[in-house]
Amino acid sequence: MHAHSRVEYFTAGRCEQVTALVGLDDETGARGTVAFEIRADGERAAATGLLTNSQDAQELTADVSGARTVTLVVTDGGDGNDYDHADWADLKVTC
Repeated sequence: MHAHSRVEYFTAGRCEQVTALVGLDDETGARGTVAFEIRADGERAAATGLLTNSQDAQELTADVSGARTVTLVVTDGGDGNDYDHADWADLKVTC
């Protein structure tokens, strides 16, 4: 994904958890800053805070029990979106 972006899934209240490894894509070199969020019915269920390319991928886990929609969000870290290529790796939704 490229910041600012969001992908929304209709889960109909049937899922319990979302997990992923998140971070900036290696192609961006030393540039780029992003923040990841998982939202359940529009409410923040988990967030990374600001990430840079110097950091390894971070595990992000959210309890989404009963949520009708789950939204994956990437923001630009507050400094514009140049080189903000964000990866959601090994994403799993447990239902």
